[in-house]
Amino acid sequence: MIKRDLLYLALIILFLSACDKGNKPSVDVSEIQLNIEIKRLDKDIFEIDPGNTENEITEIIEKYNEFFELYNLRVINLGSPYDKNYSEYLNGFITDYDMNSIYNKTREVFPDVIDLSEDLTKAFKYYKYYFPEKDVPEVYTYIGGFNQSIVISDSILAIGVDKYFGADCEFYDRLGIANYLQVNMNPRNIATDALKAWATTEFVFNDSIDNLVNNMVYQGKILYFLDAVFPEAPDSLKIGFSEDQINWCIKNEKQMWNYLIEQKLLFSTDYMVINKHINPAPFTAGFPSDSPGRATVWLGWKIVKAYMKRNPEVLVSDLMLNDNYQKILSESRYEP
Repeated sequence: MIKRDLLYLALIILFLSACDKGNKPSVDVSEIQLNIEIKRLDKDIFEIDPGNTENEITEIIEKYNEFFELYNLRVINLGSPYDKNYSEYLNGFITDYDMNSIYNKTREVFPDVIDLSEDLTKAFKYYKYYFPEKDVPEVYTYIGGFNQSIVISDSILAIGVDKYFGADCEFYDRLGIANYLQVNMNPRNIATDALKAWATTEFVFNDSIDNLVNNMVYQGKILYFLDAVFPEAPDSLKIGFSEDQINWCIKNEKQMWNYLIEQKLLFSTDYMVINKHINPAPFTAGFPSDSPGRATVWLGWKIVKAYMKRNPEVLVSDLMLNDNYQKILSESRYEP
C-alpha cells in the first residue's frame, strides 16, 4: 500500500514538474547531425595587407562569395567588389582609425566564436527538428560600423559583432545609443537575436489586417518559436527584458489587458499606436513609466502560449505557418 502511494506521489510530482515548465516545447535533437561553422569576415577583412589588397580581395571573394558582395553593397556601402576602384575604397575602410578601433574591440570581446557556434548549432538542430524541409543558413560575422545587427538573405545569416560588445561599451555612449537599447547589446544576446531575425524572414507578418492585436499575436508567435529552439533559455533573454521587467509584466498582466480593451486599442490600425506598442522603447505607451517597452508583445506571447496549451495537437510548424491571428486569439480564450 505504501509503495503504491509513493508511486502515485512520484507521478504527481513528475506531472507538476512538467507543468512548471509552462508550455515550452522540448524535444531530443541529439541525433540530428549539424554543425554551424561561423566564417569571420570581421577578422579576415582587417587582416588584409593594404599593400597587397588587389590579390587578397580575390581570396576573400572566393571564401565569402555572395555575402561579400552583400556586405559591401548593403552594410558598409563601398559598392561592388568588382568595381575597378574597389581596392582603393577597401584600403580606406580597413586603414581608417575609427574602424581599426572597432576591430581592436572585436578582438578583445570575440577572440573566438566557439560559444556562439555551439549555441547556434544547438538552436538550428531544434529548427531542423521542427522544420526538416527547411535549409540551415551559412553564418558569418562582420563589422558594420554599428549599422545593422543582423543581415538576412536567402541562405545567409550574418551578425554584426560590433553591435554586441556589451552594455558598458564606451562606443555606444559616444554614439548616443539609448540605455534601453544598450542593455541587450551583449554577446549573450546574439544567438536569440539571430534566430529571431531568421524567423521573421521565414515566417513573415501577414499585413492584410494590420492592427495592434494582430501584431501582438505575430510577435508572440516569434517568441514561441524562440521557446522551441531555445528551450533552456530564460524568458528574459528571449524577449530582452530584465527579470524585474518580467515580474512587472506578470504582476500587471490583467491591468495591461484591461487598459488595451478599455482604450479600444486592440483593433487599432493607427501606425503610431502600433509602433509605440511593438517597437523598443524606454516604456510602453499608456503604461506606467516602470513598465518595459514592448510589454504588449509579452501579452501577445501569453496569448500564443494559451492557444498552444488549449490545442496540444497543433505543432510548432503549424503555428508558425498560421497567419490567422484573429483565430489564434479567439481559440486561445486568453483571460489574464
